[in-house]
Amino acid sequence: MLHDVRDWIWRKPGTFTVQRCAGCGLVMTRPRPDPDALAWYYEGAYSGQGESARSKREGATNTFGQALNGYRLHVLSKVRRPGPDDQLLDVGCSYGGFLWLARQRTGCRTAGVDLDEGSVREALDPDQTEYRAGTLLDAAFEPQRFDLITFYECLEHDPAPVETLREAHRVLAPGGVVAVEVPNFEGLWRRVFGRYWMPLLMPQHLIHFTPDTLRAALEAAGFQVVHRQTMWFPLEGVASYALWMGTLLRVPPAGSPPSWRTPFDLLFGLSVVVLWFVAELPTQLLLWATRHTGHVTMIARKAAPDQAPPDTIAGW
Repeated sequence: MLHDVRDWIWRKPGTFTVQRCAGCGLVMTRPRPDPDALAWYYEGAYSGQGESARSKREGATNTFGQALNGYRLHVLSKVRRPGPDDQLLDVGCSYGGFLWLARQRTGCRTAGVDLDEGSVREALDPDQTEYRAGTLLDAAFEPQRFDLITFYECLEHDPAPVETLREAHRVLAPGGVVAVEVPNFEGLWRRVFGRYWMPLLMPQHLIHFTPDTLRAALEAAGFQVVHRQTMWFPLEGVASYALWMGTLLRVPPAGSPPSWRTPFDLLFGLSVVVLWFVAELPTQLLLWATRHTGHVTMIARKAAPDQAPPDTIAGW
């Protein structure tokens, strides 16, 4: 489907292909990097040390971080809002920004798991949130412990997403809900920008979900999907444009020292900001209204033993 796809953000070497399975329709990154190679691609991308770690942790609770996580909590609350008696687990919790906000606003008890040890080590409020480093399977939580489990921009990194969702099913209480947010490979901007579409995030994203394949994964794990939400994240278009033009114009990659920047690079950055105001915002509203943005959330329920499957929740 897509060839010669690279790490356009940090410009680390390597060439990949995006392929669709003819049988089930699942879209995957090929070749799949081995664990050592993936660790190298992740290095410096998600966590850090010293000032870098502090900056990323603070970003989880600044105005933008609170707006993003507040939006996610709002969507989750359409099906079930966490309460003081609920236990909430965030898989791929990073520095714990969503857990921090959910605890502040709802009083729920919180736990988080993340593969990145640096994020877990520097995570917010470790005295109030239980953090574990590793995969969800590594965490080995007791059965039926949690009332809500969230996967925000996490499952696409997982080499075995159905296995992970089955583990979520095991540790979720009957009647509990799971919310999964992923990039939507069927989004319009993916068709426009192709291999430069920012949410491809090569090669860290191993699976590229569509609404159909995400639903199939949840159902294969034993869940009943009750709500689909098209997400409004007004950065997808200009970020993809910046990757495309930045590569063509040889703008220094993310993380480059200031000494590498030129006046032209600054002018290019200003043009991206202008495009965000005049093009991205109105376009994203239209794509959101027509369900063609680049991100989708699905919320599913673990049926109680004595309950019939729930009806699909109407609306967005």
